[in-house]
Formats: sequence, C-alpha cells, structure tokens
Amino acid sequence: MIKTQKQLLALLSAIAAFIVVGLLLTQPSTPAHPPYVSSSAAPDGVKALYTLLQEKKLPASQWKKPWRALPGTANQTMVVIEPHNVSDQEMEEMDAWVKRGNHLLLFSSNPYYWDHVLLEYREKPSRDNSTVKADDGTQPEDMGNEQIGEPEPVRVPAPVAVTDLLRPDNDAPLSALVETRIRIKEEHGIEPLLTDELGIIAAQFAAGDGSISVFLTPEWTRNDQIAQHAHFELIWPYLQQNNGGALWFDEYHHGFQDKPGALAIYPDWLLALLLQVVIGAMLWLWYKAVRFGPAYTPRSWVTRSGDETLLAAAGWYERSRLAREALSHQKNYIRSLMRTNWGVRTDANDRQVIAAAKRHWDKEDIEQLSHLLDCWRAAEQTPRYSTKQFVFDSRKADLIIQKLSKE
Repeated sequence: MIKTQKQLLALLSAIAAFIVVGLLLTQPSTPAHPPYVSSSAAPDGVKALYTLLQEKKLPASQWKKPWRALPGTANQTMVVIEPHNVSDQEMEEMDAWVKRGNHLLLFSSNPYYWDHVLLEYREKPSRDNSTVKADDGTQPEDMGNEQIGEPEPVRVPAPVAVTDLLRPDNDAPLSALVETRIRIKEEHGIEPLLTDELGIIAAQFAAGDGSISVFLTPEWTRNDQIAQHAHFELIWPYLQQNNGGALWFDEYHHGFQDKPGALAIYPDWLLALLLQVVIGAMLWLWYKAVRFGPAYTPRSWVTRSGDETLLAAAGWYERSRLAREALSHQKNYIRSLMRTNWGVRTDANDRQVIAAAKRHWDKEDIEQLSHLLDCWRAAEQTPRYSTKQFVFDSRKADLIIQKLSKE
C-alpha cells in the first residue's frame, strides 16, 4: 500500500514538474520595442495614448514610410516622438509637407536637428519646486527650494487655444514633470504654448499654410507617465486640433518600415505603359484567335484507320532519307489533282500548267504555283536533296493542294 502511494506521489510530482517547465518554456515573451513606439505596451511605449485616440474616434494610424511619400492632401497631422537618424533631406521634405497646409507635432527632448527651433540651456535655481511663468510676462510666486539631482513636478500654465490670452488670474496652473534643462529660445514668429520659470517648454510657429508644434517633454507621452500629474491634459488639446484630418504616428524613424512590393520600384508612368501593352497584347491574341491550353486530338485520328499509317510512312521516309522519293509522290499527287480539275495531262510541262492555271486562278495564286514549280526544278537539278528542304517545299505544296481540293 505504501509503495503504491509513493508511486502515485512520484507520478503526480512528475506531471506537475512537466507542466511547470512547459509553462516556463512556452510562455510568450514581450516583443522588444524601442522607446516611444505606438504599438509598444512597455513602460516607455506610447500605446496607451495611441489606443485612447482610436477609442475617441480620432483617425490615428501608424506611418511606416519615408517622409517623401507623405500624401499631398492638406489638414493632416504627423506626430513624431523622439525620432532617430533624421537627415537634412528628410527635414526639407517634412517642411515642404507642412507648408502645404499640414501640421507637425514634434516631441523631442533636444530637437537640435530642426532648423526652425532655436534652443538654449538654462540652469534651475536651487529651490524645492520650479514655479510658474505665465506667457504674458507676469512673475509666479516662489514655491521653495529644490533638491538637486531629482526631477520634480513643475507648475505649467493650462494650455489654451492659439487665439486666447493666457492670464494667470483665471487660468489655474497644472502640474507636470519636466526633466530637461533645455528651453526654446523666444524669437519672432514663435508662439509659446507651455512655459515654466526657466522658459518655453512648448511652442508653435507657422510654416506656409501649416504649423509646427515642438514639445521638449516626450516623456509625457509614455505609458508610465501619461496618467501622472497633468501630462495628458497638457498635450491632449494639440492632438485633436486637426479638424477631422488624418493623424499619423511616425514609426519609420523608430525602425519600422513597410516593405514595398515588387512593382514599387518602377515609376507610375512605366506601370501604366506596361498595363496598356498587356491589354493590347490580349486584344491582339483575341483578334488572331490564338488559343491556349491542350489541343485534344479526336480518337479517330490516332487509330489504325486514321492518319497513323501516314505518320508511320513519313517516319520511314525520314529515317531512310528518301526525301527525293517523297517529293516525287507529292508532285504526282498535285498533277493528278490538276488533271481532275483542269484536264491537264500529268506529263505537261510548266508552261502548260501555268497556262491552265490562268483560266482558273488569280495572279497571287499563279505566283505561288510558279514558285512551287521552280522548287521542283531546283530539286531535280541539285545532286543532294535534304529533308529540311523537302519540309520547306512541302509547305508551298500544301497551299496548292488546299486550293485544288476546294475546286
């Protein structure tokens, strides 16, 4: 009894160990994504913000192509969060796209690569919390000393529309975490959106018919910080200002690319030309009645009573190299048809045959008959008559046979 219980316990332990090991080995691992990817649920991803935009019925989607492929329509918004390896040519392409009436939302802690944004480095004062600086130039109140080395919430004025005036007396400041010491330099044409006591955190400037908004706080969009403090309230108004246009999240500069198809390397005009050529070829084949597929030979043509005897005889003539004898049989057959149809003797010369043909055929048919008679004379004069030449002459003879058979 005890032995049976031990065996049962060992079996249950083995099953449990097998299940645990199987779960550990087959447990799917979270795919490794770079930071600020809209499809990443990691703490440094932005899937929470991207999913919320879709739930709010905003037309948010991912962009995985180069910026030169951006659509030419206006009233669209491109959200770019901490891009990597942005070249000068790409910045020119984006600038041209914005000038056509589109909008760019750039979230970058140090957008040094963007020519329109002038940056400056500022040190934080040794106080406990940074304070509010309103966009109208009023000085905020002191909020104590800061602890050096630890980023702390700063007081940022509530976002307003472009045409509104920011007034500290009726716009309550919002709390946000600012980790960078870089600020946007105040220049002509730049409209501050968010400021603290060190300077401008977010600004907007016009470019042609569109606009570019720059935020120095990309960490506000992350999954682990979007719900902290007032980060969502600070960026939400600028994500929904495209008035129903497309809202793209740039993933091309995070390493995600749509691989083009086989035809994507060819220009549109060449593809259109090839399509016309294909259609023209199909119409030509249809006009010529060219058929594709197997040609089924009737059973009566391959039986003993059909042309199998002719095929066997032709093969025997070819193997025996009796091309001249085959030509003689073909010549006698044609002359027998002329005798039946025209009453011409089988031993008539070429001049007599042509004279008889002129009473029945037109000029083109007479020329074909004359060519055939010339081939016969050449075959009689040549010392060696090959099978290849016989096939060539037989094609001309077939035309004469078909013409005589129809009379």
